[in-house]
Amino acid sequence: MKIKDYTLGTGKPLICVPITETRKNEIIQAAQQGIEQGADALEWRMDWFGEIDEWSQVEEVLCRLSEISRKVILLCTFRSKAQGGERETAEEAYVHLLQNIAQTGKADLLDLEMSELSQPLETVRQLHGAEQKVIASQHYFSHTPDTQLMKQEFLKMKNIGADIGKLAVMPQTLLDVIRLMEAAAEMKEKAPDFPLAAMAMGDKGAVSRIGGQLFGSCITFASAGKASAPGQLYIEDTIMILNKIAESMDKR
Repeated sequence: MKIKDYTLGTGKPLICVPITETRKNEIIQAAQQGIEQGADALEWRMDWFGEIDEWSQVEEVLCRLSEISRKVILLCTFRSKAQGGERETAEEAYVHLLQNIAQTGKADLLDLEMSELSQPLETVRQLHGAEQKVIASQHYFSHTPDTQLMKQEFLKMKNIGADIGKLAVMPQTLLDVIRLMEAAAEMKEKAPDFPLAAMAMGDKGAVSRIGGQLFGSCITFASAGKASAPGQLYIEDTIMILNKIAESMDKR
C-alpha cells in the first residue's frame, strides 16, 4: 500500500513518532522535532489534547499538522483508557470524531480501535466512503493472547476492510514475543498484500520494535521525547538499528 512516497508492507519498517502533548503549540513543536529527527510518520495522539471536545480546536491542529507533514505520513489516533489512552468517550462521539477527521482529508491514516466499536465493518465502510485509509488496532496491556487468537485478530482486521492491522501485546516471557512474531509472520504469508504492525511492549518486547523487516511488521513506534507506550525506543537508536538490519539483508 502506498501513502505519499512510502510503500507500506515491504522492506524496512516506517518509523512513527507519537505526539502526546496537551497544548496546540507544544503539539506542533513536537511534530516538527519528530520530522527533523527523521520520522517517516507522526501519530497525533488526540486523547492527550486538552481541547479535544472542541471540534474547531481539533480541526485547527489537524490543519497545521497536515501542513508540516507534507512529506511524512500523518496518523491520527484517539486512544481510549481501556486501550492505554488518556480519556474515555462514548462510541457515538468516538465515531463522530473519526468521521469529522475523514471529511477534512487531512489525515493520511486514521486509527480505529476494534474494541470500541459495535459495528467496525460499517465504520470502516463509512470512512472509506470519505477516501480515508484506516489502521485497525487492538492492544493487550496485561498479557499476550494465545497465538491462534492473535492470528484471528489480524484476520478480523483484514475482514472488516482495514488498510493496515495493528496488534500490540504485553509479554510476560520472551516466548510471548516469539509467538507474536510468529502470528504476524504467518498472517503475512497468508495475506501478503495486507500490511501489519505488530509489537510487544515493555523491555522484553524491544526486539519486536526493531525486527519488523524480518517478520513482516511495516511500522514501528519510536520516541522523540515522551513515549506513548511501554518499551518505545528513542528514534535515533531505532533509525540506526533498522538501517543496519536493512544493510545486512541487502547484502545477502
